[in-house]
Amino acid sequence: MSLASHPAVPRVSVIVPCYAQGAFLREAVDSVAAQTFLAWEIVIVDDGSPDDTANVAREAIERHGSRIRLLQQANGGVARARNAGIAVSRGRYILPLDADDRLHPEMLESTVAVLDADPSVGVAYVDYHLFGSIERDVQVPEFDLDGLCRSNHITATALYRRAAWDAVGGYNPNMVWGHEDWDFWIGCAEHGFTPRRVPGLLFYYRSRVGTRGSLTREMRRAMAAQVRLNHPRLFTPWQRLRRYVMRVPRNVLRRAVRLSARMGKPLSWHEPW
Repeated sequence: MSLASHPAVPRVSVIVPCYAQGAFLREAVDSVAAQTFLAWEIVIVDDGSPDDTANVAREAIERHGSRIRLLQQANGGVARARNAGIAVSRGRYILPLDADDRLHPEMLESTVAVLDADPSVGVAYVDYHLFGSIERDVQVPEFDLDGLCRSNHITATALYRRAAWDAVGGYNPNMVWGHEDWDFWIGCAEHGFTPRRVPGLLFYYRSRVGTRGSLTREMRRAMAAQVRLNHPRLFTPWQRLRRYVMRVPRNVLRRAVRLSARMGKPLSWHEPW
């Protein structure tokens, strides 16, 4: 299928929020245009950017046509920007893409195939290559809800069903300092939209000093606490204790069982901790 013969109604909506990243926006857009899967659209959300984001977006529209749209709004943060872009998009599947990152040419083809083949999968996420100030390949783990509740192992750029966004209620704007993607993935799993890892370095994640990835320790702690508040059913005291114990090495658990046996009633491996 040639670029000119792309379907009128896209199956994938790529949502690109942009704030002060106009210098990288063309690379992000061109990485979508280079996809082997052609049934896509791009919604660029100029989130009150102080740079030339809008001009770069208009130039991209001139080059690639009406498959790319520009939405401009007052600055409201990445969660609101993504939600605004998704709200006006048309695709059955959604792919968030930060304006300074890039896709491998087979990213959409590989992830769409997974969602098409298995209705039980709600999110398709991939391994990635870190580039910029740091260069390395990152192989992400297979999905595990307990692991996800401890820390995020899914990048913000993962393909998911629009129905998941509807069910979760979008990205939560109370994640003011980041981690809105972590919060969203937990919400997806909580609503039955199970993530699945798609092997392969299909995403390029730019590492830069001063980005949202460079949050202070205090900000990270505040956002982790907000995640727990946003999903109280998954972060009860019992759930948190159980996850903590699961991380304790088995030899430590064995010693605890032996010690408890000496002091009184033995602990069973089947008893709740």
